[in-house]
Amino acid sequence: MEKNIPYKTYLNEDEMPKQWYNVRADMKNKPAPLLNPATHKPMTAEELSAVFCKELVAQELDNENAYIDIPQEILDFYKMYRPSPLVRAYCLEKILDTPAKIYYKFEGNNTSGSHKLNSAIAQAYYAKKQGLKGV
Repeated sequence: MEKNIPYKTYLNEDEMPKQWYNVRADMKNKPAPLLNPATHKPMTAEELSAVFCKELVAQELDNENAYIDIPQEILDFYKMYRPSPLVRAYCLEKILDTPAKIYYKFEGNNTSGSHKLNSAIAQAYYAKKQGLKGV
């Protein structure tokens, strides 16, 4: 007999991921490099530094490390609106007549969506840490 799984599953703050996953490290076929629009050649870290702060350039060009530690300051900020609950899609499972257990991440309490905040917080953190102005 299957255990009844609740509709919403909440992680505790201490269960939140402590690392970002860098999919590039696990890709057999790496994505094409970013091209310099003027030269049409792959952009160097120096060229990318004109647009991104140094830490984000390093992460963008990293093909080796599958996991990148999330700084504690960013984790502390994430706790203000995360974690979002996982919701079990019982009705969809029934309609599909599938033995699969389907979940989705509920972002209804975060009207902008988490991807924007997750990215913006990290970008602002690294830019400020680098000493860039206007952050």
